[in-house]
Amino acid sequence: MPSDGRRAPRLLPRAGACAGALLFVLLFLAEGCRDNGTGPSVQSPLTVSGLVFAPGDTLTFDTWGLDPYNYTIPASHVSESWSVSAVKDSFAGAGNVTSIVELPAPGGFPAGADTLHFRFLPSGDIYEYGFIANVLRRREGVSVPPAWDRIAAFSLPTNAVWSVGTVDSGGTDTLRGMVMGDQQYFIAVLNGVRTAFHGYGVSLSSLDIDYTLVVSDNPPAVLLLQELSTPVANGFLWNLASLRKH
Repeated sequence: MPSDGRRAPRLLPRAGACAGALLFVLLFLAEGCRDNGTGPSVQSPLTVSGLVFAPGDTLTFDTWGLDPYNYTIPASHVSESWSVSAVKDSFAGAGNVTSIVELPAPGGFPAGADTLHFRFLPSGDIYEYGFIANVLRRREGVSVPPAWDRIAAFSLPTNAVWSVGTVDSGGTDTLRGMVMGDQQYFIAVLNGVRTAFHGYGVSLSSLDIDYTLVVSDNPPAVLLLQELSTPVANGFLWNLASLRKH
């Protein structure tokens, strides 16, 4: 990541330390292909299958905070991990839940729940329990009932838009998700070996939230997380550094 005060890119850089200029351009172009309606574009849908993890799998991220102008904060850089504690679990009325324990460093970003719960469907859709609730609590100190929020919909065509849920007490500000462009390459360490991952991106946005998620299904991994700063709260950036699979 830049340490000289340069602005963080609108979309996430790839995982790993290789030069990412080409990737930035490709991701920027992919975002520029969005349409302004709510229907799919003429692009072909992505072929993303469900993410499959095993207990003991560990994802380690390089993380940074973003200041109010979306510059990375070099002093905020820490290493944080997700450790898969259970799969095919039952939680909050749903089955086939993957439970992941966060292992944040002191002062890490974001400050959130200790355990995350996901449903990775075979269609490629991803649900996270309490995603909106956690975002609102972290950013605004607002408490809302948690629910299963669909944070990725790879079953939809590229540029298709769906409603994730409302993110204000009046129910007027809607968090919308959109599948981004074609896959891009990312580099991270898999079981000690530098490995290329195919990344598939999703943009989640509302008036005060601008969040990007990038995943790989082969090998399965969450590659990148980014939430840009707004007048409401500062943001953060997570890059996958390594994945240890059992």
